[in-house]
Amino acid sequence: MNKAKSVAPKLLIIFSLFWVVLAVNPIYRDIWIAENLILVISLYFLITGYTRFHFSNTAYYFIFAFCILQSIGAYYSYAEVPIGHWVAQTWDLSRNHFDRLVHFAFGFLIILPFKEALARFVTFANQKTQYFVLIMLFIGIGGCYEIIEWWYATLFEQATQDSAFLGSQGDVWDAEKDVLLAGIGAWLYLVFFDKSSS
Repeated sequence: MNKAKSVAPKLLIIFSLFWVVLAVNPIYRDIWIAENLILVISLYFLITGYTRFHFSNTAYYFIFAFCILQSIGAYYSYAEVPIGHWVAQTWDLSRNHFDRLVHFAFGFLIILPFKEALARFVTFANQKTQYFVLIMLFIGIGGCYEIIEWWYATLFEQATQDSAFLGSQGDVWDAEKDVLLAGIGAWLYLVFFDKSSS
């Protein structure tokens, strides 16, 4: 891919400005820090690996969109994102579903960069095998994230029954639903939007 035509540098600048604005005064500083650890680590590897490997512009736009959603969730804490409250009130829902949106978006938006990266190292026997491996990979990543949330809540938020970082909002099946949504998002993109499938 031609570096001169990559949108990545411009998107990084725009996102950095957005991130800095939200970093000034997040609702819960400790939650903001915890939510941003994985994001910052991921961006570090994207930036340091940029000279060796470029994603498609579509993949960079998807990464940018997901980072915006994640940053909004980190700023408010997912259970308190205002648009999620508005949707819950408008549709008479029992909880703020912004976290569900972000888990779905993780699968839907980040599957393409993973697919492009994996294609450099692995050759699959056929497309069905490739899709199966990618979807299972995202279900696994989603599961690992839920384990990290559980550890954090156990170590740092023992005093609260429904911790802000865990964000279950009283749903005992929250973790399972979040993992499923990541898998569904990945499946939906691969089956209906992946150009290589047409």
